[in-house]
Amino acid sequence: MTLSFAYSEEQNLYREQMRRFGREVIAPRRAEWDQGNFPRPIIEAAATNGLMSREMDFISRGIMVEEAGYADFNTALPLLVASEPYELYRLPGVPDEIGVPAREAVAAGQAIVAVGFTEPESGSDMAAFKGRAVLEGNQWRLNTVKNSISWVDADYFIITCRSEEGSTGVRGLSNFFVPKDTPGVGEPRVWPDIGSRGAKRGSIAFDDVRVPADHLVGPQGEGYFMVADFFDTNRVYIALKCLGAAQASVDETCEFVQQRHSMGRPISQYQGVSFPLAEAETQLEAARLLCYKALWMRETGQRHSREGAMCKWWVPELTFEIVRKCLTLHGHYGYSQELPFEQRLRDILGWQIGDGTAEISKLLIARAMMGKEAVG
Repeated sequence: MTLSFAYSEEQNLYREQMRRFGREVIAPRRAEWDQGNFPRPIIEAAATNGLMSREMDFISRGIMVEEAGYADFNTALPLLVASEPYELYRLPGVPDEIGVPAREAVAAGQAIVAVGFTEPESGSDMAAFKGRAVLEGNQWRLNTVKNSISWVDADYFIITCRSEEGSTGVRGLSNFFVPKDTPGVGEPRVWPDIGSRGAKRGSIAFDDVRVPADHLVGPQGEGYFMVADFFDTNRVYIALKCLGAAQASVDETCEFVQQRHSMGRPISQYQGVSFPLAEAETQLEAARLLCYKALWMRETGQRHSREGAMCKWWVPELTFEIVRKCLTLHGHYGYSQELPFEQRLRDILGWQIGDGTAEISKLLIARAMMGKEAVG
């Protein structure tokens, strides 16, 4: 019998360590990250304490993201990026003298790398990208505007442009490594987001930016496939950080309703209070199983686009409603910035959009079920 739902002993221990780290190091500074500060000290502390490395397996990274989301939503993805979960972040093809120092700085929390996919007139539709990359001698000349970039104030960018003249669709796209101090990289315009403020989001222009030919990341003209690989797994991690925030809300609410009395008894004794929490716990357990199944598939080399899309459309919507219910179960106390529920709602809401809307995720699932010709 090979089917198992058990984490390894090392993974269980790692979860305990991350929960303690979240409680003692991350959570006390939650308000600071909500004001738009990048949590560099958290990355440095996690690396120093052996909680984050570039050698982690995908499931352990999932535990890291879930537990970081439990402590504070804004720290989850910075820790993930610093652990280099995808080939894209390892800068294949970029010379070591350029790529290695940048990667080391990111892993230590001393620098930020951001990915720029989205353009003003194309979000989920990468086939409509208009940004151009032209090879001129031993340099690439890049012209594009990228928006909705998380960490738009980053030290380094990996951007996607159309590099093949006359190409259409997703073929002919390439990825490029661009340090922010490269001439032609514009000043970032930070958007006043309502949530996920730890990653400043906005737009930035790349006007006649010239980078050496060896700043091409991965094979020329095949950039879409590296990006698709990124999205398939990143959607699972997004779901897990939402799940972590919702689980924290449920745990806090369970404690509150046992202490809060009404009409002579704890409100936990009212089924109108306890049953919604039981439903939430059931839903979170089901969502967690789906997420870790997807990561197990990634770890074992299986295609998991369908499962990643399932995680992405369902879990942010589910967890938003769970956190909202936890807020209301706190009564008038919940409707206050002194408690974390309003921030969690703001943070989760943005990820119902980022890295693919529910609609594009459902389209991917439908295509996996019936084929592209049947669905469109």
